[in-house]
Amino acid sequence: MSRIKSSRWWAVAPPALAVAMVAAASVMPAGGSVVSNPPRPVEVVESSYACPGGSIITLAAGQVRPGASRTVHLSPEGTPDPDLSDAGVWSTASVDAAGAIITETGRDTGASGFFAGRAPASGGGGLVVGECAGVIDDAWFLGAGSGDRHFSTLILTNLSSTPAVADILLWGPDGPVDAVNASGVTLAPYEIRRTPVADLAAGEAALAIEVVRTRGSMSAIVNDSSTATFAGTEPISATLTPTRDQYVGGVVGGARGKTLMLLNPGESTARVDVEVLARSGTFAGKGLQDIKVEPGQFLEVEVPAEVGKGRQAFHVSSDQPVAASVRVSANAKDYSIAEATAPLDGAALVPVSAGSNVKIPELVLTAPGKTSSVDIEAFDASMKSLASSSVGVEGGTTVHVASVNSKDPYASDVAYVVVRGTGGVIAAAQYVKGEGVSSLALRAAPVVVSAPSVRRID
Repeated sequence: MSRIKSSRWWAVAPPALAVAMVAAASVMPAGGSVVSNPPRPVEVVESSYACPGGSIITLAAGQVRPGASRTVHLSPEGTPDPDLSDAGVWSTASVDAAGAIITETGRDTGASGFFAGRAPASGGGGLVVGECAGVIDDAWFLGAGSGDRHFSTLILTNLSSTPAVADILLWGPDGPVDAVNASGVTLAPYEIRRTPVADLAAGEAALAIEVVRTRGSMSAIVNDSSTATFAGTEPISATLTPTRDQYVGGVVGGARGKTLMLLNPGESTARVDVEVLARSGTFAGKGLQDIKVEPGQFLEVEVPAEVGKGRQAFHVSSDQPVAASVRVSANAKDYSIAEATAPLDGAALVPVSAGSNVKIPELVLTAPGKTSSVDIEAFDASMKSLASSSVGVEGGTTVHVASVNSKDPYASDVAYVVVRGTGGVIAAAQYVKGEGVSSLALRAAPVVVSAPSVRRID
């Protein structure tokens, strides 16, 4: 594994972003009217994403099926690691530059990128594992901060050859926060911009962020670090767009140290109830009923110890659309953040070989409705299947299983695992090394997307 030198490191070059871009075009005859039909599935033929650089970051690039080609562009400059250019393998490299932009071609490859590392103590310390994010339309991030020893960095990336523009909105416990220079933020082609949230609004210990893309191709992620009452470092990925019904999976930890984070961006008070899905079944979360979130408020709610410990998922229902995530302070040294995700529809990649800071992760699986099954298949770096298994998840429960049995003779050869769920499973991977923890919400790799279906009528 080669290293690309740069003066940048984690403290000044936190995770960059990733973009998954899919283009579909239709040519309509002139004249007549155009009517819309239900969305139709479109196969992905090209995906692009940017992953973080930094001296402590290892990048992993993979896919569900071998691709036709993969190109790597370092930002702002540098010589790409040749190992990353093979679209037929699982590749890892230390990219000591601001970021790496990767474009992969090939039908239905499901190209995906991941990053992992351990943050320095000066930046909060802790284990970091994240997925390279995709092109955003409207992205929501909960749990940021700009004061009281809790600081975040918003990272925007333009992965196209034309300018990209976005608006940034902030919310705090007292409602919307006036942000400085947050409207019409313009990025030059292929620019990566890291903005301390304190430059947008200083002195805010708890914030929610919305990034609205208005032009071009832009990606966003938040790097979060803290030495406050909770300590550590974690990438904050986008949670689901505000909705009335959602699930936050992968909530792992003890009876204490969990914080439910809620944002109500609307103009009416939201009343929120939380159910907990655990190994024993589904129950109402004690102290998490009829939570009132005022209009425009970002609210952090300490989860009572009576809710219990172990692996859980939170079912968040509300009479008004809200965004939700959960922060888990596993110990005094590190924390993780679990975001709300859609049920797993397709194949999700789970990195196992992603640098020395990553050990075999645990899978946390939740079946919100009916009893479901999850298929787990392990692959080596050459994309050769090593083993497969299935796990049943009883409806209304959360279970956990090692992604790889460490006692199996092939365990040391596993580079990644592919997880396929049926019946609406919510899935996450939990990484632990020493006192370092990190949570990775599992999302389907970009194989097929929904596109508008239109036709002309005379």
